[in-house]
Amino acid sequence: MATETFGERIRRKRTEQNMGLRKAAGKVGISPTFLSRVETNTEKAIPSEDVIKKLSAILEDEFDELMALAGRVSAEVSDLVKSDPGMPAFLRQAKEQNVSAEKLMKLLNKVKDED
Repeated sequence: MATETFGERIRRKRTEQNMGLRKAAGKVGISPTFLSRVETNTEKAIPSEDVIKKLSAILEDEFDELMALAGRVSAEVSDLVKSDPGMPAFLRQAKEQNVSAEKLMKLLNKVKDED
């Protein structure tokens, strides 16, 4: 099965909640036209981080997952990477060695448990 796009995910979550396009757009503070363009993956319809955060709240979906599907990195994550000069190299090495985020979390939890 192909990975769901950002727009497909938004539409699915909205319809699962029986929420109309106009109602969802109003709750988020965007036009129904823009939300429709987001859901149909129109090229220039890329919502801001703030809009994605509001969508995640009203659709009860994970903010970080939505950001990833939208091809974006939150300001918080960007700041974390920038705050430690070794972080980009660490992430590159994890990618090169095909270490998943799940494996990294297990490792971090193991280290945390040892303290």
